[in-house]
Formats: sequence, structure tokens, C-alpha cells
Amino acid sequence: AAAVAAALALGAAPAAAQSGKGEYLGAWSAAASVGYAVPNTDEYANAFAWRVALGYSPVPQFELDLELGGFSADVSQPEAGGVPTHTIASGSLGVRPVCLTAQYRRPLPEMLSTLTLLAGVGYYFVDYSMGEAQADAFTKSGVAGLPDQRVDDAWGFHVGAGLEYALSERISLVADGRYIFLEPSARGTGAGGSSFDVSLDLDTWLFSGGVKVAF
Repeated sequence: AAAVAAALALGAAPAAAQSGKGEYLGAWSAAASVGYAVPNTDEYANAFAWRVALGYSPVPQFELDLELGGFSADVSQPEAGGVPTHTIASGSLGVRPVCLTAQYRRPLPEMLSTLTLLAGVGYYFVDYSMGEAQADAFTKSGVAGLPDQRVDDAWGFHVGAGLEYALSERISLVADGRYIFLEPSARGTGAGGSSFDVSLDLDTWLFSGGVKVAF
């Protein structure tokens, strides 16, 4: 009878967030993580990544997170004689997403942990900068208007899984891995003066870990 009463009490907890101990503490949480972004193509280098999140749990075992983050990847494109022949030239990409992520949370009380499955959508602000050597090569090619290349912002979505380990009733260590589906448009003028309008493959694996506080 006591077990049934406890289960009913937990089920009735209004808008409760859940710690790694399986206890319902309150609706809100804040988290900060750092990690590593691994783009799914050799043309973009691996990069340091960061993320902060504000979470809200409308019902037990489910959480909605508003996330801000970013990573900056070096671009390395094939070049012939110093003049880029691929879409965008070598340089750097700064990616700054604003995402909404839904989590399903499965308590593992005996491990003081919670398993999470996550999926979300976001808007990715992309800042592309052509390398100085490549810009000089374009300029010296003699084609009017060069260099002229840009990458558009784009919508993307992600799926993944993670684990939360409780240090106390309100503080946990968190870690997750997610795969980001992202294909922004690239536009401009390539070597020889030909124009292009293509989608870049910026699909990325993102692994991160950090700290979460429930309140």
C-alpha cells in the first residue's frame, strides 16, 4: 500500500523535473556543456563545441530544452595551383545554433543515473570566412567580382542519446552524443567566373559533457 501511495504521489507531481536519483524536484533546470564537433566529411575539420540550455519538464520523464551553442570548423577544399576549384574555398565556418530539444528520460535509480533519448530542431547561423591565401588567389585570377562566396543560415535537426549521473539531489553530471543534420546553401562565384548555388553537407557528430542544476 505504501508503494502504491508513493507511486501515485510521484505521478501527481506537477511539472516536475527528474534527477539522476529518480526524484522529482521542480520544473526547471539549467545546464552547460563543452565537447567536440566531428563533421561528416574531411572537407571540414573537427572543432571544439559548447552549449548552454534552459530546461522545463511539463510532465514526469519528459523535458523540453532551449539550447544555445556553437562550434567553428576550418574548411579545407581541393585546390589546383592555389586557385580553389571546389564550391566554397578553404577558410573557416562559424556555426551558432539555437535549438529546441525534447528529451525522454528513463530513470536508472540503482545507478543514480537517468538515460535520455533526445530529438530537436534548430536554426543554425553560419558565418563563413574565406582564407587570406585563397582570397588572394581569386583576386589574382583576373575574374571581375572575385572573391564572392557566402554560406546561408539554415534549419537543421538532431537526434541522440545521453546519460545523467546524480551528484546530489539537484546537481548532476551530463553527457550526450547527437547527430546533426545540416545542409546550408552556398552561393557565389567560383574559379574561372562560373557561378554556383549548392547545398553543403555539414552533417556533424557532436559529443559533449557538462553540469546540470535542477531548481
